[in-house]
Amino acid sequence: MGITVIGSLNYDLVTYTDAVPDGGETIRANSFETHTGGKGCNQCIAIGRLRDPKADYKVKMVGNVGQDSFGEQLMGVLKEEGVDVSDVGQLEGVSTGTATILVEESKGGQNRILIVKGANGKSEYTPDQLNDIFKSTDDQEYVVFQQEIPNADNAMNWIHHNIKQSTIVFNPSPFQSIKNEHWSAVDVLVVNEIEALQVIADLEGEKLSNDYKANAKTDFIGTYEKIAEHLQKNIVNQRSLAAVIVTLGSRGVLFTSKQHPKVEYMDAIHDIKVVDSTGAGDTFLGAVVTQLYEGKSLQEAVRFATLSSSLAIQKNGAAESIPKHNDVLKLAQ
Repeated sequence: MGITVIGSLNYDLVTYTDAVPDGGETIRANSFETHTGGKGCNQCIAIGRLRDPKADYKVKMVGNVGQDSFGEQLMGVLKEEGVDVSDVGQLEGVSTGTATILVEESKGGQNRILIVKGANGKSEYTPDQLNDIFKSTDDQEYVVFQQEIPNADNAMNWIHHNIKQSTIVFNPSPFQSIKNEHWSAVDVLVVNEIEALQVIADLEGEKLSNDYKANAKTDFIGTYEKIAEHLQKNIVNQRSLAAVIVTLGSRGVLFTSKQHPKVEYMDAIHDIKVVDSTGAGDTFLGAVVTQLYEGKSLQEAVRFATLSSSLAIQKNGAAESIPKHNDVLKLAQ
């Protein structure tokens, strides 16, 4: 069938201002922008843009929007990227999820964000609904989850046990505790350095997480190599890839898998002008997923994703900054 993203769809409303008004006060702001948002939607757009144009597989978004103009615009953007939106619900009586963002430019871009979950709060899927979404598929199926919808781990667990050819990619962001037994459904875990420690604290206890955090102050890369190895051996499902990727921002990325248990390091791309890092993580994940689905090695996937995110951070916006497959190939040459 292809790659399915189950997650959030948001509409972002961003106001740039020199000051934030007090109660009852009205002030003039500098500029206003709207952006496609929600980690699920952004990651699905990244997969749509970064897949090989010659590859023959479907990219699907599963989630919910309201019956409003924001929802229509999000659906339109996904369709433009060739994404199947047949399982994106348009719900009555609830708004599309929104993020209202105030960016205080006089204070170095400090932001204040108000999130309304809206239709995303209705995106908890029953076994019957999941059975309908994945019916009649015996082909390889990658399913991508984040944590901006309720109880994503229940859906992961059902898919793990019921869809034979499934590979579950999990980006636990924003981090929420999940049932311990549901970690065994995860085939590919993608976390940043903060989320890696949160996973360990949740499952292994605060002491181990704090020990790692303290050690990282004097040996950052070495400590996170141990963290990646620990996650690979003790957290993710061992039936197939059992891959763990830990992104470290401008410090690079660490990765390991069942087939290649030695933790490898790849440096970030340097000597570029960083304009906006908002979409870097979602771009990275989308790139990794397309490459793994298309049969590339974990090392090749991470390299492609590193190049992809380096292009994304040179433009404003999240979804708007995601490059296309051929742009990344040009950079790789």
